[in-house]
Amino acid sequence: MSASLLLIELKQFLENAFEHVAVGDDNENLKIHLGWLPQTKAPSPGSGPANQPDSDFPYLIIRALDGVDGQEDGKIQVRMLVGVKSKMENGYIEILSLIEKIKQALLKTEIIGGKFEIERPVKWKLFEEQPYPEWVGEIVTTWTVPAILREVVFD
Repeated sequence: MSASLLLIELKQFLENAFEHVAVGDDNENLKIHLGWLPQTKAPSPGSGPANQPDSDFPYLIIRALDGVDGQEDGKIQVRMLVGVKSKMENGYIEILSLIEKIKQALLKTEIIGGKFEIERPVKWKLFEEQPYPEWVGEIVTTWTVPAILREVVFD
């Protein structure tokens, strides 16, 4: 089963789960991206300042790390990078809260798109160095996916 399909299903699921959840100092909706943050574009000469948002925060980036296809099923490991902006002294609580909400949404459902099943344990961590007032962490999940079956053609 395609890792790209898993990522698309995960993004759609998390967009629905976090549709009405405000995060960070500015109480913004979580911006969910596949792979990497979108590139910022420089303005054309003479067109004035770029029409870009001030910040990519809060964000959730979903990336496939690796996978293996077995006889019975396949496994895909997915890393989710999470970031919030908070000037509060204990802003790390904001990132911990967001990580917890993401884990709960995934673990309560367990199966995404009718075919991708999350495995436990789910790993998460905060990075030692935090670029205040931005707080970042990660969640690493493993998903069981349907096996690719051999096609037999009868002549």
